[in-house]
Amino acid sequence: MTKNQASNDTSQSIIDNTLSAIALDGISNLTTKSISKRASISTASIHYFFNTKENLVYNSFAYMIKNIRLDMLDVRKTEQDPIRRIRGVCETHFSARQLSEEAANIWPQIWSHATHDPKTARLVKIFGARMISNFTYDLRKLGLPTKQARLGAIELRAMVVGLWVEKQVTKNTLRGERAEVFERMLERLQAEAKQY
Repeated sequence: MTKNQASNDTSQSIIDNTLSAIALDGISNLTTKSISKRASISTASIHYFFNTKENLVYNSFAYMIKNIRLDMLDVRKTEQDPIRRIRGVCETHFSARQLSEEAANIWPQIWSHATHDPKTARLVKIFGARMISNFTYDLRKLGLPTKQARLGAIELRAMVVGLWVEKQVTKNTLRGERAEVFERMLERLQAEAKQY
């Protein structure tokens, strides 16, 4: 193993342990000392790789968003049909990784942290804007005019986040209801596109 690989492994271990700590104890209880114990490294190593706890939290949240973004990009690269692409991108939010107990505890903290941390807010904003932009592109390919495509994209983004919260946080949806709600929306968007 090269020095660079060992360095990458250590920083990734710190991020993984930070996310686990946030999921279990909450961001308000997060300390570099608790992470160092969990990762079996010194607090000096955490500061070496991330400088501050705030940078560590930001990089951990960025890692969560990067993972789902890469999953979405995989779908976008392989699927040409706009409806199947939209469906596939939305389903990435309901993968086993995103429906894990850890993710259920981390995502709401990312959104909450974004309300008072400008760097996290920017990260969340860019992620949401890219999703809306991609959905707008897909809906334009489906035949919707630009304004209707953008409004539909905003609806899709809101629906994905809302259904995720209903499934993971409030537990208000029954098995199969999420898919049914989603399919009804896709049918409506397809019918709307046929009018143009």
